[in-house]
Amino acid sequence: MDQRRVLLAFVLMALVLVASQWWYSRLSPPPEPPAPADTTRVVEPDTAARPLAGRPDTAAVPADTVERPAVPADTAVALADTAVAPGNRLLGGAEAPDAVVIETPLYRARLLPLGALLEQVELLRYPSFTSDTSAVLLVPADAVFLRRAADLGDTRLRLDDLTYAPSDTLLSLVEGDSGRTLEFAWEGGGRRIVHTYRFRPGSYVVDYRLSIGGQEEGVLVTGFSPRLQSNEKNPGDDYNQMRAVARVDGEILTRSAGDVDEGETVSLGGRIDWAGMKNKYFLAMLLAPPDGAPLTAATFRGATGDSLPTLEVAVAAPLTGGEAGYRLYLGPQEYRRLAALNEGLDDVNQYGWSWIRWMITPFAKWIVIIMIWLHAFIPSYGLVLIVFGVMVRLVMWPLTVKSYRSIQAMQELQPEIQRIREQHKEDPQKMQQETMRLYREKKVNPLGGCLPNLLPMPILFALFFVFQSTIELRNQPFLWMADLSQPDPIYILPVFMGLTMYASSKMMTTDPKMSAMTYVMPIVLTFVFLNLAAGLVLYYAFSNLLTFGQQYWMRRGMQRTEASEEEAAGKDEEG
Repeated sequence: MDQRRVLLAFVLMALVLVASQWWYSRLSPPPEPPAPADTTRVVEPDTAARPLAGRPDTAAVPADTVERPAVPADTAVALADTAVAPGNRLLGGAEAPDAVVIETPLYRARLLPLGALLEQVELLRYPSFTSDTSAVLLVPADAVFLRRAADLGDTRLRLDDLTYAPSDTLLSLVEGDSGRTLEFAWEGGGRRIVHTYRFRPGSYVVDYRLSIGGQEEGVLVTGFSPRLQSNEKNPGDDYNQMRAVARVDGEILTRSAGDVDEGETVSLGGRIDWAGMKNKYFLAMLLAPPDGAPLTAATFRGATGDSLPTLEVAVAAPLTGGEAGYRLYLGPQEYRRLAALNEGLDDVNQYGWSWIRWMITPFAKWIVIIMIWLHAFIPSYGLVLIVFGVMVRLVMWPLTVKSYRSIQAMQELQPEIQRIREQHKEDPQKMQQETMRLYREKKVNPLGGCLPNLLPMPILFALFFVFQSTIELRNQPFLWMADLSQPDPIYILPVFMGLTMYASSKMMTTDPKMSAMTYVMPIVLTFVFLNLAAGLVLYYAFSNLLTFGQQYWMRRGMQRTEASEEEAAGKDEEG
């Protein structure tokens, strides 16, 4: 066995993991969120739509459609050549109503009558580690989502500057309800505008419908900005994983805040199934209606307003006969929930870097699926990881046996290989030919011992990224650890992992020249694993322990076999 190749593989793994930790920790959030620079800033949109590159027949989303988080109360609705008074006849001159609260078993949301805008979504089943509330807040404070404008050819209707009359002041849904509908209506100047939301108790999907009256044709533009709220113990890691993301013609396209310069606009055209914004664990996404036309365009725009990453996302939906609609997903990146939508949204969490994603993704998805399935029978994810480690070892058992036997055979051939090297040291070609002849005669594969060491590498990398961004493992306790997705706070697991690696390497290494590796690699990887997710370290430590047990069992078995053969040979000689 060429131990140098194994050493190189482990060194590369260590370098990649160290580089990952450095990269994900580059951005540290400020100790206190800065106040908005200008909470009354309004960016007036262009009055003419710009064509989308490559699709001259499709109206693009203008780069300045998405506005800053401020919601000015005194701005008139702007058409291209006509100013429409913002007063709502349905309110009869009364003051603007209070925000409407929607309560379901999964979340609590607030919608503002001004613009029918989403002010907040509180995800009740997920604890926040940074906010004053106990549950995750999806939308940052002092920010609103769902900025909307209707582009009608040469005119634009500013929908988010109107004050609407809500059909209810509170919607409370419980398990078993079929769903509830909430309307925000505005009437004036011969036009009636209605925003209709439909909520269901067991879903994070909200159906949305807009009616502006008449038979206008155009696009409904909806904007998200400036980011999703971080609720994690390590906000820097969370912000580094913030992405604008869309599925265009079946391909998932993503941009981080660092990919799009301030003022730069990335326009996407084609069949858009969904588009929006994500961070480490949560999503705010627009989805095409299941029985309607796909979204028509999307833009990602870079912006700055504070020291944190900022992106503006705008999505266009077709407006036909004065009506448009889509669905909203505002919630966690739960694999089963996203897969059940059958929209490809379960692929929104892309594992690994682009250059190795093709290798990691299949392993990562199967790891998630298997762990979720095991968790249905085993309540603790810590025990799930141990069982998963046993399953992997059992699957790889034949390869492990073959590897161990190959290593032993290679060690037995070392004297003959050394003799060939000495005999043909002046003729490298002859040396290689004789060495290969020896391998063929003895039926030994020189690479047979490396394969089981290399095959787990994609699984190890996949596990790293699964623990990095899989919400099912978020806040899962085990033994003294409060959260398996966070590092072990007292470093017991990394040290135990290093000891198990040393024991396993010690049993496998019989060549004195490689004895240094027995000590160096466990020490190096112990320090590498100190700041990795405790779940990953638990899996790897237990996997090492199982490997040690397998090696001990095989070694004892081979020793008994050799003793039996020697005893039989001795009896033959006596006979």
